[in-house]
Amino acid sequence: MSTGAEAGRPAQEILPLSGVKVVDLSQIGAGPYGTSMLGDLGADVIKVEPLNGDSFRYVDNAYAPGESAYFFGVNRSKRSMALNLKDPAGYEVLMRLVREADVFVVAFRPDAIERMGVDYETLRAVNPRLVYAAITAFGEDGPRAHQPGMDILAQALSGMMGVTGEVGGGPVKVGVPIADFVGSFFLGFGVCAALRLRDQTGVGDKIMINLLDGQIAAFANYITAYDKTRVKFRPLGGGHPQLVPYQPFLGSDDRYFILACLNDHFWEKLVPYLNQFDDFSDPRYATNTDRIAHRDELCGRLQDLFSTQPASYWLEGLEATGVPCSPIHRMEEALEDPQVMHNQSVVELEHPRFGAYKVPNNPIRFLHAATGPRGYAPGLGEHTDEILAEYGLSAEQIQSLRDRGIVNSTFAREPA
Repeated sequence: MSTGAEAGRPAQEILPLSGVKVVDLSQIGAGPYGTSMLGDLGADVIKVEPLNGDSFRYVDNAYAPGESAYFFGVNRSKRSMALNLKDPAGYEVLMRLVREADVFVVAFRPDAIERMGVDYETLRAVNPRLVYAAITAFGEDGPRAHQPGMDILAQALSGMMGVTGEVGGGPVKVGVPIADFVGSFFLGFGVCAALRLRDQTGVGDKIMINLLDGQIAAFANYITAYDKTRVKFRPLGGGHPQLVPYQPFLGSDDRYFILACLNDHFWEKLVPYLNQFDDFSDPRYATNTDRIAHRDELCGRLQDLFSTQPASYWLEGLEATGVPCSPIHRMEEALEDPQVMHNQSVVELEHPRFGAYKVPNNPIRFLHAATGPRGYAPGLGEHTDEILAEYGLSAEQIQSLRDRGIVNSTFAREPA
């Protein structure tokens, strides 16, 4: 296995999920990224792939055909086994893994899960202590349960795209696959909670996560407000429907920056600074509720002021005042930000064929346990033989499975 030793830390270090075995059948984004983070925390994650691999190995050819940057980005800290689950012998190999697993992760439509024989009831009979995590797009039942689903559809159905974009403009997808990755975070949260529950009860449980619910959950501060007021939320560009001023402004150098008055306290600190340039002491701006009512007028006046000097000029003054503010980075600029670099928000992994590549660090940090990415994204079936041997198969049995097309490995440590 790709261990912490390769990432510069001791191979035998005790991590929060040390000893937890995860069998991961998920593909694409939500499941793979979630299980990667479980691997970052010390779990032994076995990614069980079809013989031709996770389909997102082929979504781009950034490293080589079948070696996509997307796949590399969301599949660290795990091992890969290539297995033909359509063959009874392949299914029996999977059951060997399930019998000793702590966690099983799957991300297919409910009908496919039943057809494959990897539904909860079947696997619970094999291993009552198993924590079973199912990720779907819309839920396991209901009118959309059997429809194809993906990140952009969850963003669309949830209303996320309906509140994202410029004023008066069309709906805009969040720039990253936010529905997938919110699902990833809920997966890790749910698995850790389920393992704790198993500690108390002695038996596993089923976790059900769907992308649609994850996006609805992100409206925690909107749904309650809408229920109370019936005021509809619409796109405000970079603005906030419940806070003013809390949005981007443009300096004279065509650089954007954020001014964010989270509450009236910050507005009170801001006004003396603004009054050096123009009078902003109007009592109609005194409270956030007042400022929302006069959003267009106030933000228009602020933009007129800010357009007279470069963004850096205003940021220097605002920072000195103690009012929340920030430059707006493009991603490549964010990677060079001093705070991002100080936080080690991005780390480097070493691939035996393609050399060093960067991935986001795990944002969950422990004071004493050195958690974080601990191994490159595995090649297709790279660990097949190793895993089979660990689960009691002899060299002859492994070779027989290979000869019969039940398992394979296309991984080579040196470029062809």
